[in-house]
Amino acid sequence: MLFALLLVASVPPDSRSSPREVPASPRAQRSPPAAPSRPAQSGITGRLPSAQPHLLGDWAGLRPLLERHGITPTMQYIAMPAWNVRGGRRERVEYTAQFTIGARLDLERIAGVKGGAITGLVTNRHGRNLNATAGLNLLQQPQAVFGAGQIWRLSQLFYSQRLGATELKIGRMSIGEEFGTAPCFFESLYFCGIVPGHISADYWYNPPVGVWGARVRMNDRLGYTQAAIYERNPTNFREDRGFYLGFRGETGAILPVERAFRVRLGGDAGREGWYKIGVWHDTSISDDLVLDANGDDAAVTGLPRRSARGRWGGYVVARQQIVAASPDGSGALHLFASATLTDGRTNLVHSIIVAGATYSGLVPTRPHDEVGLAIGRTRVNPRLTRVQEDRPPVGPGFDDPQRSEVATELSYSLTFDPALSIRPNVQVYFDPGGRENRATAIVFGIGAFATF
Repeated sequence: MLFALLLVASVPPDSRSSPREVPASPRAQRSPPAAPSRPAQSGITGRLPSAQPHLLGDWAGLRPLLERHGITPTMQYIAMPAWNVRGGRRERVEYTAQFTIGARLDLERIAGVKGGAITGLVTNRHGRNLNATAGLNLLQQPQAVFGAGQIWRLSQLFYSQRLGATELKIGRMSIGEEFGTAPCFFESLYFCGIVPGHISADYWYNPPVGVWGARVRMNDRLGYTQAAIYERNPTNFREDRGFYLGFRGETGAILPVERAFRVRLGGDAGREGWYKIGVWHDTSISDDLVLDANGDDAAVTGLPRRSARGRWGGYVVARQQIVAASPDGSGALHLFASATLTDGRTNLVHSIIVAGATYSGLVPTRPHDEVGLAIGRTRVNPRLTRVQEDRPPVGPGFDDPQRSEVATELSYSLTFDPALSIRPNVQVYFDPGGRENRATAIVFGIGAFATF
């Protein structure tokens, strides 16, 4: 009965972002969540946290009552307002946010199924995209939680099973819940969440977009190996399919494989790191980025682009804690880096590389606050650059060919409560959209992360 009431409350009268575990604070949980033609999905996934502080405490006794019956509820809110103080066609201030509510059912407690669980999560995204309204035309947008439709979505509804060192998962979910995950301390999509979805958003599904899929993970003493199959269904982006559970519109399958290694420097659990390498293959038919059926520039001829079946990509993700935190939480130093490469036939973005660091306790009286600095580069597909170079200039508004965009972000996380952090930040984008004749863009943002 209690679970039925919780589900009713979670249904409304999505990618994203960006972020599997939503970071409520440096002490609580740090998140391991695109082409400009489609709003990016963030790396903020809203995965159900465990043993995490909550702003509303024990919900007047309701939370521990539910947990005693095998039901772990979650409710989280992430806001990312932003203001472009320089760059773009106009100056704007925009607010965008993500709300999630859901529950995990422990089937061992409820029905005696050892190692079994059912997870459901509903997501709502709302607000406006500064990248679009201000005319920034960035390759990676400044607000990570915008994208995949400003609607309610059933993001997760899956069954999971532990069998010794093996973990199985089947149902409705996103690829980015498990593959290519990375930290999400920053507001810019460059540095937040699931890496492959940032440059292949039209077919690599990050939260909040869910699809049918199945995943198997084998844990070992070095880390884990996992593989999965997910449906490729572009109609899941439609705003009228937030709760669609059918297969109509499916065009193929996405097959990712990942190997991850856990490293503890000097055997110290306080200096743990994760290193991941993954590849994927999409079996669906997709269009060439630049050429028509005759091998000419489709943008010039106006003819349909040539198509073929199959495309691929690969990534590496690394995160290492270099210095362990002191007993009060200060002094923790983390380094991170990631890189993603896609096939040159279909993707606007050919590659993205990012790196950065976070440090806690910079201000002596605030040991749980964190400061972070990151830098990234997005490279446009060289095939598109070459055809743009061959096109004649047209009119006074002619743009340079697209090459690479570079971004950096400085963020400071103010921890007011273990379940609440506010993160003012400044983002700088050089050669916006990969075009050298565009002025550098500067964006001020304020991320807010709360777990209820």
